[in-house]
Amino acid sequence: MTNPWLSVWPPLPPSIYIRRRSNERPFPLDDPRCRLFSRARHAVWHGVRALGLGQGDEVLVPAFHHGSEIEALIQAGVECRFYDITSNLEPDTAELDALVSPATKALYLIHYLGMAQDVRRWRQWCDARGLLLIEDAAQAWLACSDGLPVGSLGDLAVYCLYKTFGFPDGAALVSSSPAEDATPSDRRMSALGMRHVAWAVGRSGILAGAARRIWTAPGSTDGDGYSLGEVSPPSRALDLLISRGVDGSAAATRRAHYQLLAADLGEWVLPAFRDLPGESSPFAFPMVTSQKRELLDRLRANGIDALDMWSVPHPGLPEGFPQAAELRRTVVGLPVHQELRRSDVDRIARVARGASAAPEELTIERLDSLESIRDEWTRLADGGDNIFATWEWNSIWWRHQGRGRTLFTHACRDRSGALVAILPLYVSVERPLRLVRFLGHGDSDHHAPICSPADRGRAARALRKALRSENVDLFVGETVPAADGWAAFLGGRTLRSYGSPVLSLRGEAWDDILARTSHNTRGQIRRRERKLTREHDVRFRFPDDRERLDADLDTLFALHSERWGGRHTRFGGESQPLHREFAHVAFDRGWLRLWLLEVDGSSVAAWYGFRFGGAEYYYQAGRDRAWDRYSVGFVLLVHSIRAALEDGAREYRFLEGEESYKYRFTDRDPGLETIGLACSVLGDAALATISVVPPLATAGRHLVARVPGRRDSS
Repeated sequence: MTNPWLSVWPPLPPSIYIRRRSNERPFPLDDPRCRLFSRARHAVWHGVRALGLGQGDEVLVPAFHHGSEIEALIQAGVECRFYDITSNLEPDTAELDALVSPATKALYLIHYLGMAQDVRRWRQWCDARGLLLIEDAAQAWLACSDGLPVGSLGDLAVYCLYKTFGFPDGAALVSSSPAEDATPSDRRMSALGMRHVAWAVGRSGILAGAARRIWTAPGSTDGDGYSLGEVSPPSRALDLLISRGVDGSAAATRRAHYQLLAADLGEWVLPAFRDLPGESSPFAFPMVTSQKRELLDRLRANGIDALDMWSVPHPGLPEGFPQAAELRRTVVGLPVHQELRRSDVDRIARVARGASAAPEELTIERLDSLESIRDEWTRLADGGDNIFATWEWNSIWWRHQGRGRTLFTHACRDRSGALVAILPLYVSVERPLRLVRFLGHGDSDHHAPICSPADRGRAARALRKALRSENVDLFVGETVPAADGWAAFLGGRTLRSYGSPVLSLRGEAWDDILARTSHNTRGQIRRRERKLTREHDVRFRFPDDRERLDADLDTLFALHSERWGGRHTRFGGESQPLHREFAHVAFDRGWLRLWLLEVDGSSVAAWYGFRFGGAEYYYQAGRDRAWDRYSVGFVLLVHSIRAALEDGAREYRFLEGEESYKYRFTDRDPGLETIGLACSVLGDAALATISVVPPLATAGRHLVARVPGRRDSS
């Protein structure tokens, strides 16, 4: 039977036309300097001319290139001076310095395969020499470098939108000297239809077999040659497709697919990209082989159109440049796009591996108690930045909240017996179906298998194996970090997405933080604390006496209850014993953060959180509402942020919740999601119910209680 047809190019799902229109678009689409064109080569041509480059000007360009960008530069009138790249696919400073001449005006930097270059470094290098920086992010839309979108530091940057999503065309240009707007055209409508066909043949082997007889999928090389062709405007359909088709989770899904392939093909991945950057947006998985043509043919015979990575350079490239030549001979790009299913990724790995033996999977061991691997768990969790992954949090949570439930936690080990991952699970419901959740459900803010980022693919396979072998019907994972791509790792369904805003603090001063807030917020920050301190005796107290900790916790819970008018809350009710015990452990470990705002000798506000892995966690708070006219809760929140900054914390996490006050301070929101994975026919039915029926509906209430329910917000 013919396999479904998969390509490195993402197809366009028909469902795009019924999706809700989004008003928020990723950089650079809403930047006023952004212009849209049909192809990135056209954007390069327009952008270089708008920067004023032309006859007599030199641009330093990499010898490892597609060719179309070189042709665009030549057609724009500039001279290309080529440099080789290192084994890490980045320029060599010494070589660049030797190439710089009085005629050199710019450095052309390519972000290969969606992996960002060290842009800050090259921005500084260019500034020191009075050069422009041109960023080619054709394969790297949605990628970031050190928290900044790729292309945001360049004098000119170009992006291929259709390499990230299944659009028929679309390139973005952002420049310090914006080019003229291009009027959209009605062209490329046939290409739009072919993108939909590509989606259909990627789902059906029967359709793929029929399509192969009459149609060739988008090419197995990166584009359609390097000639500039007609400098055409974008298609008229592009605006509609962008507004409905840009999925913010695409980069995370691509990273997950990349890491799944790396778990199977790690010995063949391009060495420079063995460690996948957390902010990347992979275009393809770079597999290295000495038998490139044989591999491409085998993949194609099995319905996989891979990327023949830039095997033919622009004819203007002189002889030499050995690193670029080696890459052209050996690199094949495998599909990783977000429209792939988990079974597709497994097939790609299996075919690419050929006759080579599959890598050994992790062995899984179901634990009778959490105590049995305490020391190993601690070493593994301490390597991360999630306090909710620690042994202390999970063991205390299980002791208080796991009564009457079945522990389902597994240790995952490699061939040597070393602990690679922990699956911190329990059986939440036994009948009428077996439902498994993460430990910490309802009280933790970040759930996931506990492992290093490089081992997520293997941990996901171990989790699927554990669920299948133990007769589980349904797995539901709440508050899973969306940026980690666990839905794609597991082949599960995202049931809900919600916010988890973060304020970056690294390298900032307090004035820098204030400058990022609105004028109104800055005024409130200054006025409210000043008014309070002018009229009263004010003290911010941080408990440093363990003997007094219980009394301070009494104050916290009393102020929390007062904030909610005495109404029942999870934090102040069933979770209070958990937090009282964990606070003492966290105090001893140096993790506890508990601020009290005292006015005229009385506590009027409390802030409760943690410090772990260099991050500050804002978990809960409380306040005396009699002091609301002074905004004491806001004053204490601002103090906690300033204190975290002064202590050298790298970021301040507001945790789950989309309350508006959080976004007055934060600069990014990596998001959380609830994931469902059905493991049986009964689980399929339940998952369909959860997806369609609101969580509070009578039908399925016992399954979806507190999905994705968490602690109350302050």
